Amino acid sequence: MKHTLTLTRWHKVAERINTAVKEREARALAALTATTVSPWNKEGVETKAEDIARRAKADLALIEAGTGAVARIRAALGERNTGLGIGERLAEADAANRRAKLYRDLLDKQRADMVRPADVRHVPVAIAGDDSLWGRRAAAAITLAIADKAWLDELHLKLAREQARAHALLDAVADANREKLELELADELVEIAGLAA
Repeated sequence: MKHTLTLTRWHKVAERINTAVKEREARALAALTATTVSPWNKEGVETKAEDIARRAKADLALIEAGTGAVARIRAALGERNTGLGIGERLAEADAANRRAKLYRDLLDKQRADMVRPADVRHVPVAIAGDDSLWGRRAAAAITLAIADKAWLDELHLKLAREQARAHALLDAVADANREKLELELADELVEIAGLAA
């Protein structure tokens, strides 16, 4: 049966089918490799084994159909994503977010106790540290304020610009993911995919 859904929805369909396939894989594996019976409970074992085998065969058929469907969905999504430039936009948004994070970290780590290089000579030696129990002095460290106000202002502007760029790119990706795609899905997968009416 053919279904026409948005790209976002097809991603969800593939996710649901994958979840069902994993559950069926675990169940089939357990049924075919870990079914045990106690030596004193032999009554009706053949019938129970036939039922277990029947369910395992049904699970294997669903697994085969599901993995094939997910592969087709992913291939179609990949082709459409390429045509819409989604990958490029996501890569650009990632780069913009990384730059924005760096700018935010640089700005957030500026502290009031940082000293400008030109002012280091005015810092009193008395703050060099206390004597420890062993008679040694702890080494004093002065954190330098390397970035001047103009540079920090520039980083604020860059941060705002990169955040806006990342938001615009991700909005464009969200808009592109509203595009429709028609694919065929086997009847036995329709309910698992959440498409049954």
